[in-house]
Amino acid sequence: MCLAIYKPKHKKVNTDRLRNGFNRNPHGSGIAYSKNGKVFIKKGFFSFNEFYKAYKSIGEKHAMLIHFRWATKGGKTNENCHPFKLNQKHAMVHNGTIDRVLCKNNGSDSSNFAHRILAPIIKENPSFIYSKAGKKMINLAIGQSKVAVIDGSGEAVIFNEQKGHWDEGCWFSNDSYMPRVSKWKNSPAPKYSKKKVKPAVHSQEVLFKDYHASNRSKGRSYIDDLEEDVRTPMNFGVNDFYDEEDLNELTILKTEDLEL
Repeated sequence: MCLAIYKPKHKKVNTDRLRNGFNRNPHGSGIAYSKNGKVFIKKGFFSFNEFYKAYKSIGEKHAMLIHFRWATKGGKTNENCHPFKLNQKHAMVHNGTIDRVLCKNNGSDSSNFAHRILAPIIKENPSFIYSKAGKKMINLAIGQSKVAVIDGSGEAVIFNEQKGHWDEGCWFSNDSYMPRVSKWKNSPAPKYSKKKVKPAVHSQEVLFKDYHASNRSKGRSYIDDLEEDVRTPMNFGVNDFYDEEDLNELTILKTEDLEL
């Protein structure tokens, strides 16, 4: 399952919520935080006390990405713990499974997506993940997963944000941090804040114009199409659902190093 959390500056995550998240996702935890325009990472914690000590040492004034892992692909190692540093100013966490990503060197789908897909994209064009076209393509690639990227200023872009929720000023990818409620008790359902989330640009918006739909039966996936599309954006009819500004952003992107 995993649990990913985005904690903005000066917000707080309750200790019990952190403990619940760790206990239900016990295969390694970590934190990325912003400071002086850069991102720093502390990870590889396999006990809650170790994790919480690191969390408290960073301080709540800093924005953070927090991750508790439930391993599905790749070994239960320090290297496979999230977050993953993309460069000096960006780090990523992931909740879910990204299909058809080749997992090399005992790495997970998350680590391979971070290092071999997303990092090269950001290296060539750091603004791509914030663009309308970029969000559409990343959401197509990750499917039902959720990915959050934090930058050196503490701001975050969350792909498939609407599949998680905001609670007390922080974003959670699922509710595994909440206390378990017995079905025999008349306990009220947890109440989430009503923070308005911008309508997300996700795969469902473009499925009706999926120019690679016939490839699904051939064993291809959206992750295969991501490489093809960003290299030759005009070959699959993007004029039908991208505007001129989006096409300019796609044309700028170079992906010679993009590897699946």
